[in-house]
Amino acid sequence: MLKTVLLFALALALGPAMADQPCTPFEGGRVDPGLLQIMREAASNGRLYRVDPQASKVGFCVRHFPGQEFRGEFTNIIGGLVFPPLSAQHGQALLLIRTASLSSENTTLLPLVTGQDFFDASHYPEILFVGHTAHWLNNTEGHIHGDLTLHGVTQPVTFSLALRPLEDGEEERPARILLQGRGQVQRTSFNMNSYRFFVSETVQLCLDVELVPWQ
Repeated sequence: MLKTVLLFALALALGPAMADQPCTPFEGGRVDPGLLQIMREAASNGRLYRVDPQASKVGFCVRHFPGQEFRGEFTNIIGGLVFPPLSAQHGQALLLIRTASLSSENTTLLPLVTGQDFFDASHYPEILFVGHTAHWLNNTEGHIHGDLTLHGVTQPVTFSLALRPLEDGEEERPARILLQGRGQVQRTSFNMNSYRFFVSETVQLCLDVELVPWQ
């Protein structure tokens, strides 16, 4: 069923509130207009999938002294997936996360993580991932390489990806897809330099999103 997804483009589609205007928040130079055009063409011919915000999250975890781990999840996510008409060797991606949507069971450290020393949500309200190239190992597993803009800094990031259809749809396209991605970044590469002797340099990233056809 997912043979047409051997190589694909992950990209933006607005949520239901503005579903008739895909990509509008990314105009004005924020994102390459060519990528926005790909998304609009996909929406017009039924190949655009969007993130279901009720069933999706982007999480991270980082170790800190004394041998513990902080886990957080962002739940305000805009994104989507495009099935290309033909197999290609490159993929493009957009994923937008609202920083203020971060939640954690560790309510003691949460204000510190969202504060000026780390995510600084008041000054950097959005996290943006723009993918450039997708390499697939088989019809459901692969990697996507791109740029992550976080805390006002842009750095290259690679995610390993896994796709799984959850519901059958029409024309060999599933009605719902689970997309899981895993990656890691070095926090000091994004100018998050505070508490270097108490907080790990490496931050693990994980995407768990469900996608449905854009309408």
